[in-house]
Amino acid sequence: MTVGVCRHGASFREWGSATRLRGRAARRKTVIFIGVAHPPERRPARGRPHVSNELGDFLRARRADAALEPPARDGVGRRRNPGLRREEVAAAAGISVDYYTRLEQGRERHPSDAVVDALARVLRLTPDARAHLARLRGVSAAAARGERDDGSAVAERMSALVDAVRPNPAYVLDRLSNMVAANTEGLALYAGFGELPPEQRNTCRYLMTDPRAPRIFVEWEELARGAVAQLRAANAGRLDDPALRALIEELRGESPLFAEWWGGHLVERRRASIKHLRTAAGEVARRYEVLHLPEEELRMTIWLPGA
Repeated sequence: MTVGVCRHGASFREWGSATRLRGRAARRKTVIFIGVAHPPERRPARGRPHVSNELGDFLRARRADAALEPPARDGVGRRRNPGLRREEVAAAAGISVDYYTRLEQGRERHPSDAVVDALARVLRLTPDARAHLARLRGVSAAAARGERDDGSAVAERMSALVDAVRPNPAYVLDRLSNMVAANTEGLALYAGFGELPPEQRNTCRYLMTDPRAPRIFVEWEELARGAVAQLRAANAGRLDDPALRALIEELRGESPLFAEWWGGHLVERRRASIKHLRTAAGEVARRYEVLHLPEEELRMTIWLPGA
């Protein structure tokens, strides 16, 4: 008897045809194939469109980082594996293992508020991450209603807003971090932005791929990491959006850091903080203020004089 082990990612048919015994030897031997099938998310059904499972992906990522309190340990005082097992999460959250498994596998996509609260507690989610988990049950209110203001009208209103706060640098970003409006000072913060067509002015792309970004922003890594986390938070439940998918694939290919941070399911909404800029006059401190406009899926950033 011959025992064959199918490599991960190869189907039984593919592996069997490559190692099939022929002639009399085939009739004299019994061959047992032991294989590892594709994970469900990597083996889409033929002829069916790809359906994202962002809720399940997010839960798995947070489970891999979580720990019980008090921590579960083996006989020698060490945790066998990092993170939590599905059984541990389910037990601590007071739900069945089967139900939690369905959540991770995308077979259940609408947990109740009580379940969301329980999972947030067990996985020790930050307030931003807890809100993100809740949003993954559906799209934003404006998107659900199918309401959209005329693009030119929105741009006109946003331009008036950023001009009103001059000479402080200010700009407005959409959910993809495209700059839809900016005053002269805000545009000048991102060296070279003014030379780009308006549709190519994306701050997340700039922070992750433009070599000038680390030279301008003293806390560049913090800003860049936050931009990736904001991109995910602003697009909860919308990973199938073609424009978003195109941006993600582009940045994955150009920035290993983006690929790492995006794969980690970081979630964070931009908030006020003190940032430092390198200018021709030297390093200056600025208070970074962010105003979120959820109905329009926009956010306005103002750089005020620092303390």
